[in-house]
Amino acid sequence: MVVVQPTSLLERADLSRPIPENVRKLAQVVEYDESRVEMGSHSVFVREARPPGAHYAKAAVVFLHGQSFSSATWLENNILRTFAALGYRAVAPDLPGSGQTRGRALRQEEKSSFLVDFIGTLGIKQVLVVCASMSAQYVLPLLSTERLTCVVAVAPSNTHEVTEPTTCTTPVLVVWGDRDTSLGPTAAANLRRLPHARLQKIPDAGHACYLHNPTFFEEVCVNFFELVRNYSGI
Repeated sequence: MVVVQPTSLLERADLSRPIPENVRKLAQVVEYDESRVEMGSHSVFVREARPPGAHYAKAAVVFLHGQSFSSATWLENNILRTFAALGYRAVAPDLPGSGQTRGRALRQEEKSSFLVDFIGTLGIKQVLVVCASMSAQYVLPLLSTERLTCVVAVAPSNTHEVTEPTTCTTPVLVVWGDRDTSLGPTAAANLRRLPHARLQKIPDAGHACYLHNPTFFEEVCVNFFELVRNYSGI
């Protein structure tokens, strides 16, 4: 019997399988809610989309925006609605110092604890994260813990700070646009050393590849999520 190693699965899996057209149509009618989550001195503004028809969510995807953006980024091209139509609870907060969240901006060393507290406040158990650029500062310190099920890191910043890659057991998909000539390739070079990492270029896209080629971006994300959920040993 041939035993397929988890890393081999990540390397060989086809992440470009299309999202079914009926899901795309369903996403058009998914509604999203706006709310606030009170966390000490922060009043966090949150946008959220859930599976339609009060269906059970198979997991939660937390979307973290980049420095020049807010949670509204994930409303563009129906990204939140698409993941809700696929059966996920899609949650997008305005990070402290951005958007409509009240309270001071966080120091870098506070950010991962903030994310853990936010997830705990929402009562989320199985957590999948999409982080873009600057928001990787919230996520990278957690890769060596069991807090996150898996991570899609979009041209993440601060990857040079991952100094002990072998301790980072969380599966990570590193994506970047093929027209991104700085942060994306740098992140790929730094994070390819992680034991459960997959690198994926997004064609016809720049730094904000989820805006430039949302269809391909959604496909690789959901196929990666399903791969990790189906093979929990990854």
